[in-house]
Amino acid sequence: RKPGDESYRKTREDLTTMDKLHMALTELCFAINYCPTVNVWEFAFAPREYLCQNLEHRFSRDLVGMVMFNQETMEIAKPSELLASVRAYMNVLQTVENYVHIDITRVFNNCLLQQTQALDSHGEKTIAALYNTWYSEVLLRRVSAGNIVFSINQKAFVPISPEGWVPFNPQEFSDLNELRALAELVGPYGIKTLNETLMWHIANQVQELKSLVNTNKEVLITLRTSFDKPEVMKEQFKRLQDVDRVLQRMTIIGVIICFRNLVHEGLVDVLDKRIPFLLSSVKDFQEHLPGGDQIRVASEMASAAGLLCKVDPTLATTLKSKKPEFAEGEHLTACLLMVFVAVSIPKLARNENSFYRATIDG
Repeated sequence: RKPGDESYRKTREDLTTMDKLHMALTELCFAINYCPTVNVWEFAFAPREYLCQNLEHRFSRDLVGMVMFNQETMEIAKPSELLASVRAYMNVLQTVENYVHIDITRVFNNCLLQQTQALDSHGEKTIAALYNTWYSEVLLRRVSAGNIVFSINQKAFVPISPEGWVPFNPQEFSDLNELRALAELVGPYGIKTLNETLMWHIANQVQELKSLVNTNKEVLITLRTSFDKPEVMKEQFKRLQDVDRVLQRMTIIGVIICFRNLVHEGLVDVLDKRIPFLLSSVKDFQEHLPGGDQIRVASEMASAAGLLCKVDPTLATTLKSKKPEFAEGEHLTACLLMVFVAVSIPKLARNENSFYRATIDG
């Protein structure tokens, strides 16, 4: 016997189950190629178009399924794991092109583009919507509770509580590699939607801070004009109400901004790899356009690409939408808020939960 004889099929009856399925599938694919349309009375059935539509529908459904989002336990797949699964799925679908003359790239483009929006063409939730919900409602809420902090050194959110206090490891979802994978999956559109959600949360915190300032307005005006009188400052500070709430809401705003900056950094890394020349053009527009309306448009474009702007256009728009029609004393409220924060910071420093770790802060 010669090497390889054991692999030679002597008769067609010696087919394994996998052989039979593969043969049937191959013959079906060739039949689809051979007959572009099947006429039944006055109807024309196009097998290839039907196959494309079904592949597109199943691919979209399976993409969302691979996120493995559990509404009850709030568990979700890591973006990097999902990206690997999506690429493996796409590799399998690409082999279909070897047998059937269909445009599988069009299927990918249609499905993946829909996954960057809040809803797909069937009105179902997408990858972008599910991760938007999880990051804004689960991760950031855990961070705001004080068990997780942002680490400048590690560029991720890390736990500071003993192991087991947090049901998941925040580093596995918030480090730069995971956020790059998220940007690969949802693209600039999905990141823009996430950014709008984050800015909406910040605007809500600002509204709450304004109401706290108005509650303490008289005391804050006295503090503002008595910064050079330590005794008066000390006495007036005792009259302030809701100091802890102000610190808590300012901390929440800081957490959201840190996360937003981290997400944008991941997006810039992906765009710099995918479209370096287009990204450099956006940077040039941002840096060299004169002021006025043009700079506003350039800032919106730069922000959508993940670039840092002096004034965040999304936040500015969100705050403007919540501004009352007849807003009197807004400037005074903003100034008094700065006073409120300034006199409250020493209390934050004296808090038992406030400490410094070189491994986290550098």
